[in-house]
Amino acid sequence: MLTRFDEKRFIGANGNEKALYELSKYIKIFFDWGLVKDSDLNEIKRYCESIKEEDFIENHKDLKILRQNFEDKKINGFDFLFTRVMYPLLVYKVGKFEIISEIIIKEKQRARGIMPMLYLCFPITELDNGLNYIGRVAKTKELGTFTIDKNNISVFMQILKLFGILSKAHNHDVQEIIACIKK
Repeated sequence: MLTRFDEKRFIGANGNEKALYELSKYIKIFFDWGLVKDSDLNEIKRYCESIKEEDFIENHKDLKILRQNFEDKKINGFDFLFTRVMYPLLVYKVGKFEIISEIIIKEKQRARGIMPMLYLCFPITELDNGLNYIGRVAKTKELGTFTIDKNNISVFMQILKLFGILSKAHNHDVQEIIACIKK
């Protein structure tokens, strides 16, 4: 399944046109099927609107990247400067599931500054394609299937809400995504 709806577009916080993609695409599908209600999206929008600038994760005073001073380190005849960098990591257990989200704060890849990134992590026991992955190495090109349905769509709604607290830009995009889904 393609992970993007090219015909469903919105303007992101960076001023660029974006398409519903991955998480937002699946929420749109479930909205169209009636499994995500208008009231669910309205609640997330109201929540996002209520977040103050200082409450975004990217602005949280305790969540800073820490760097040690450089030390000299010789390895295999090369003289290096060595340091350690510690990145803040937040882990959130989503609902009653064995699914977690990880938020790590790192440097932006193509710009100056930092950016919180959110990852959805679920155990291999959640894969439902009939294969047992426990105690073995997966074969090359072996795929697992994770089914999103009415029993776990709340996980994805929580993830959308979490996106809204990462940064002002993420918050803007979540609100635009909600408006796009409801069109």
